[in-house]
Amino acid sequence: MLENDLIVVGSGLAGLMAAAAASKKGKRVLVLTKGAGTIAIGGGSIDVLGYSESGRQLDNPLQGLSGLSTSHPYSKIGQPALANAVALFLSLCDEAGYPYKGSLGESQWLPTAIGTLKPTCLTPLTMDAKKLVGAKKIVVIGFVGLKDYYPDLIVKGLERSLPHVAKFETVMLDTGLTGGKRDLNALDIARWLDKMPGRQSCIQQLKGKVHPGNLVLTPPVLGTSPDYQLLQEMEEATGCSFIETVGLPPAVTGMRLRNLLVRYLRDRGVLFIEQADVVAAIVESGRCQGVITHNIDRQRTYGAKSFVLATGGFFATGLRSGPGRAWEPIFDLPVQVPSDPEEWSGESLFSGPPQTFAYFGIAVDSSLRPIDASGKVILENVFIAGQNLAGYDYCREKSGNGVAMATGYLAGISA
Repeated sequence: MLENDLIVVGSGLAGLMAAAAASKKGKRVLVLTKGAGTIAIGGGSIDVLGYSESGRQLDNPLQGLSGLSTSHPYSKIGQPALANAVALFLSLCDEAGYPYKGSLGESQWLPTAIGTLKPTCLTPLTMDAKKLVGAKKIVVIGFVGLKDYYPDLIVKGLERSLPHVAKFETVMLDTGLTGGKRDLNALDIARWLDKMPGRQSCIQQLKGKVHPGNLVLTPPVLGTSPDYQLLQEMEEATGCSFIETVGLPPAVTGMRLRNLLVRYLRDRGVLFIEQADVVAAIVESGRCQGVITHNIDRQRTYGAKSFVLATGGFFATGLRSGPGRAWEPIFDLPVQVPSDPEEWSGESLFSGPPQTFAYFGIAVDSSLRPIDASGKVILENVFIAGQNLAGYDYCREKSGNGVAMATGYLAGISA
């Protein structure tokens, strides 16, 4: 078996942060990935903690940590690990030439494609929510044929959320890509803007419709590359400030972040094997010796001293469920759930008390090693990160990318 210091299974934000933390320590890291992970279609911002477990809005994520239950991943790893993870993330983004802004001490409230404000913590400069403060006129731009993005709907929502803004306007731009015969997505628009004719057409259509000093809200389409060249060109050409809204998948902002992280890791010698479907593990005496991948024509075994499991929870089939049970399929780790499926969820999905199923996952110790119901460590050299973890509701709390980043970091350090 090929010997590595660390094998990371999964290449979402948790897996990539684990690889970054370990590679910073000079370790030989191999990433096995079946797909791109949800980071590639996500919003690109890092939500640390927008709401408490009881649903209270948090203006300071750091202060909210003390109110979390002991089973929450943030409580398991502790505040220093979260702070160190943020520091590593911000430093590698700076090093890659695509700096993020924000801190653990302050929530940012991003405008969304439905006109609401979403709490987050760390954002690219294209989503700098502080530009909303003091804005007197906001112009919401849309693109002909762009599906699931309606400037008038955004304005109606923001008129309630931002009462200090005196005036809103909408502007529709035409890419000419399809003649209006099919819907476009954000990636189509971003690729159009990557090319000089698209940029020039966009700027020419905006001139005369926006004025210097306006704040312009745009879909998340300001280029596919993790850099700010297009943002700077648009702002210089119009005299306006621009903010990308939070949009529906596929969100180009998440793709930029994944590209940045993968490039960063490859430059530091981290190896990637893509389309690697990890199906089983070789375990002896409480330690994993290797993992087995299965492709169409063959199986392969990869060995390492330690392993990080970051396979994305139920959403990405990193955890699975059946009648009255749930399980982790590679290491066969236990997932504690009520035996009666009627107890898994409440009647109201989007309001009321938290859903029981949202807290399902793998229980871990403070180093993120899996434990059984009695608290005994099951595997000494396997570490769990991201949505595989039990004890939190990332949708309700707006904590998904924050937990992924922090637990991925600690898993990489622990491994």
